[in-house]
Amino acid sequence: MVSPRTNLGPLTTKFTYPAKCSATALACTDCDVGWQAQSCGTLNKANTQGLQDDTDCWPPRETSRTAPYALNGWGYYSPGLECPDGYEPACSATGSMTGDFNFQFSVLDHETVIGCCPSGYTCAQPAGPQTCMSVASRGSMQFVSCSDGDSILNWLTLPATFTKTNSDGDESLSTMDGVTVRAPMFQLNYQSSDLPSSTGTSSETTGSTRETMASNTSEADTEPSSGLSTGAQAGIGAGVGVAGLLLIGAGLYFWRRKRNTRAPVPTEEPKTESPGNYISEIDGGTPRYPPAELEAATPELEGSHTPSHTVRS
Repeated sequence: MVSPRTNLGPLTTKFTYPAKCSATALACTDCDVGWQAQSCGTLNKANTQGLQDDTDCWPPRETSRTAPYALNGWGYYSPGLECPDGYEPACSATGSMTGDFNFQFSVLDHETVIGCCPSGYTCAQPAGPQTCMSVASRGSMQFVSCSDGDSILNWLTLPATFTKTNSDGDESLSTMDGVTVRAPMFQLNYQSSDLPSSTGTSSETTGSTRETMASNTSEADTEPSSGLSTGAQAGIGAGVGVAGLLLIGAGLYFWRRKRNTRAPVPTEEPKTESPGNYISEIDGGTPRYPPAELEAATPELEGSHTPSHTVRS
């Protein structure tokens, strides 16, 4: 459902969602559908309770507005930069693309839109107008009932059992296992020129809404990043170079140390024999053997002796 564009005005600071707006007004005493941000009145003839939107539950608007029907859609805030307190971005779209939700109030080509919902709620269009939706199925919840235009607060514990009476007067027990709760959605429209420029210091008012907006805007304008800044990449490169030089230096140090500490070749000292049997070292490659004693005849001192030789043929 697309409605005519109605700009409610800017929303650039957090709006405090009043506590009374969180109470759920049931369509009837035993109905399993209810709305937040309602008050009791006489203008809305669409339900038996006379429920109508409580204007105190909407952020300030540039013009006054009456809303006799429950959550029928008011318009959008532009520039809208902050979800109300207790709300968070629940759906979004950019330009003419649908995004993840088809917003009730159309988006221009140069706009980005955020749908703000209470925490834990989702964007929905159950009957045309956009809203936020959640299902309560366990525990106690506060609900509002109307009596002659006055609001009465009560508590409902789920699952709940009711006694129902039909047109014939017969009674029967009915069990309510859960209640579908609808809350107002705040549609925020903005363009890139509406975003505050980065100053390097984050403001206290800059919350998840602006972070989501900055993310949506930058996705279309920036190239994929490696995740590391230029300075970090340069630091890693320098660290790798220094580590390589240290490894090479350590290798050279241990190699030279090993070379200098090799065991020296032992030098053979001259052998000392008993007097009369001294053996001098003679240069050369001929192996040296210890002297062997040979048997020999005692030489004759007198006379001559001619050795005999035997020739074998």
